[in-house]
This record gives sequence, structure tokens and C-alpha cells, in this order.
Amino acid sequence: MARLHSWTPRAWLGLLLVFPLPALAAPQAEQAIRAEYRCLGGGAATDVTALFFNQAPAEVVVLVGATATRLPQALAASGSRYAAADQEFWIKGDQASWRQGSAPPLRCGPLPRPGR
Repeated sequence: MARLHSWTPRAWLGLLLVFPLPALAAPQAEQAIRAEYRCLGGGAATDVTALFFNQAPAEVVVLVGATATRLPQALAASGSRYAAADQEFWIKGDQASWRQGSAPPLRCGPLPRPGR
């Protein structure tokens, strides 16, 4: 009959030094692609910051003042379209449109930078 060996903590440590466990890396947060727009419509201008996250599931977070709206990517024939419920943010090149509810969409372009 075989006798089971009693392992001491020091023996376990030595075993781990010889046969290390694979490192368990913490997941890395995805860096957002940031774009700033000035949206026009209804006689007013609204500055919008869009944070694009391209890892699945792809989405955009639209920031206006202290309000953030998360929209998942939706099918688009051209450009990139993000939509949920009654909102839609659609980009193509450096232009975008932003629809909220039944109001006509706002037309958005790159936010003018100071000194340009």
C-alpha cells in the first residue's frame, strides 16, 4: 500500500517555483475613440462628445452636458450607425446626424478648435 506524502507549505512553495502557474492578467479596459461635434438644428447649436467603443459589443456613448446616452451599434448600409429606442447617432467620415424622438435629426460636424 502506497503511503501519501504530507506536503508542507514550504514544499508547495518550492513546487510553485519550479512549475509556476500561468499569470492571470486582469482584463484591460478598452480605450474609447473620442470625437467632438457641433450639432445644428432647430436654430440652436449643441456641442456633443461621442466616445466610440469598437470591441464587441460595439457602442457609442453620447455626452451632452451632464447627460450620457449609450447606444449600441446597429446595421448601416454606409457609415456607422448606433441606435436604441428613440435615439440614433449616425456617422460617415467626419459628419454625423443625431436623431432624438420624432424631432428632425441634428446635423453634426467636427467641433471647431480654438485658434483655427
